[in-house]
Amino acid sequence: ACDGACVSSASLASVGGVLAACSKPAEPTAPAADANPIVETQYGKVKGFTEDGVNVFKGVRYGADTATTRFAAPKPPAPWTTTVDALAYAASAPQIGGGDGGGLFKSWRPDPPLPTSEDCLFLNVWTPKADDKKRPVMVWYHGGGYTTGSGSSYAYDGVRLAKRGDVVVVTVNHRLNIFGYMNLAGFGGAFADSGAAGVLDMVLSLQWVRDNVAKFGGDPGNVTIFGESGGGAKVGALMATEAARGLFHR
Repeated sequence: ACDGACVSSASLASVGGVLAACSKPAEPTAPAADANPIVETQYGKVKGFTEDGVNVFKGVRYGADTATTRFAAPKPPAPWTTTVDALAYAASAPQIGGGDGGGLFKSWRPDPPLPTSEDCLFLNVWTPKADDKKRPVMVWYHGGGYTTGSGSSYAYDGVRLAKRGDVVVVTVNHRLNIFGYMNLAGFGGAFADSGAAGVLDMVLSLQWVRDNVAKFGGDPGNVTIFGESGGGAKVGALMATEAARGLFHR
């Protein structure tokens, strides 16, 4: 027991062992956060990274290369057998460079610019931890008037929202402009979905969320979709799309 012998910090410092005897037992050291968390999706494993305590997975494939289904509904990706890096943003949909109102949103765009490709069905996930906790899920659809933009904008980085709200944040790339919305149905049944291919990409992304977000610590039964500008219009389109029914809740 500590009595008058433990009076001042000076006397404690001068007597070896007394400080330890008068202190509480040391708390167990918390396990170090996994710098490169690995999650097994329905298609295969992906390896992310940790930023400010948040698990981040960038460039996660949710659909097959749309060059193989140009002007048609998207297809799920082929499964993979090795662990795939999800460490950097993937390609955005083909679009006119800098088509954002004369550079109004220049500071939002990655520099140097990310590549564009018809192989663009990728999404990004930020989660406080890829565990079995059922956190609310927030799926963001980017602006750009259905013609430009991507889910990889600096302005859409999800670290702060995921950390502050204890939510899982998802941003999505999908087809835009003529690749996503040019109506070619008059040329035959193969093009029946051409006027809404971009919306069907978004439906596929929500199906991916339903089937996989639990592995990232999210609740597939508590999904909010939101966006700004053209992204807000996309939310409206999804609300009116029968195929999206039940895939989001707010």
